[in-house]
Amino acid sequence: MFGYIRLNKEELKIREYYHLRAYYCGLCRELNKKYGRISILLLNYDLTFLGLFLSSLTGCPEKFTQKKCFLHPLKKRAFLVDNKWLSYAADVNLLLAYHNLRDNWQDDRSKAACAGLALLKKAYKKAAHLYPEVDKLISEKTQELSQLEKEKSSRIDEAADTFAKILENICPVDEFSPSAAKGIKWLFYNLGKWIYLADALDDLEKDIKQDKYNPFIYAYNYRQEDFIKFHERIRPQAEFLLNYTLSQVAEAYELLDIRVNRGILDNIIYLGINRQTEQLLNRRSCEKREKKLLRNSWCQGECFQGRNP
Repeated sequence: MFGYIRLNKEELKIREYYHLRAYYCGLCRELNKKYGRISILLLNYDLTFLGLFLSSLTGCPEKFTQKKCFLHPLKKRAFLVDNKWLSYAADVNLLLAYHNLRDNWQDDRSKAACAGLALLKKAYKKAAHLYPEVDKLISEKTQELSQLEKEKSSRIDEAADTFAKILENICPVDEFSPSAAKGIKWLFYNLGKWIYLADALDDLEKDIKQDKYNPFIYAYNYRQEDFIKFHERIRPQAEFLLNYTLSQVAEAYELLDIRVNRGILDNIIYLGINRQTEQLLNRRSCEKREKKLLRNSWCQGECFQGRNP
């Protein structure tokens, strides 16, 4: 479900692009260091954004180093190191991925999910020990969401709200003023809601073919019609939901006093995720040869550069 928060590369300064890539590579390095190489398969942009956002909001010192990694052994890359927020993002990344795998195993008895759970069991226990409250939150909300899916809930806002509360509460706010904390929680709540809706719209055709739960199917009474016709029929409602949610993200963001990495964050908030929304809304039926529109969640050598649209 994660991997949708992207930048608009064409509108970003070159130095800002490489600065953001250092955060992405830094998160990859942090996952590898704390949880082993298998954990870098979990790397995604959304948790990179979490680390970047918290680091920028708090003015956390940025320390960079140049190193080679096993995926890029011929050329050194810049990594952000010794950053407490990237370390936290790595822990949250592991917890979210583990609970997602567990949910997939419980719902579909997926062999891949079962294998992933076995491989990540030790790492999960370590992350859960570090942040038991976050682990409990993710577990409870994932179970609530699973129950809504089993009920074939047509209440799209309720399903999106359940997932949104995960992101709302994984962002630490104890060291901020009450007004700033409120803005942060509202931003991440709506960001979580947008991610859920974006993922549901992105998966819509696949879920119809595989007869899987998708809130758009039940909320807008899918009548076994052609996918393109159904997509066009629900497009106005989906557009309203996605764009309204993003407007709330932007409003909350504007209330926060962020002075570090402002150009990068502005690009993501105002351009990147809006562009993702437009791509989703304008999507048509895909052919088998086409890749999933948005979501490639781990580094396959091309890494950050090759997978930013």
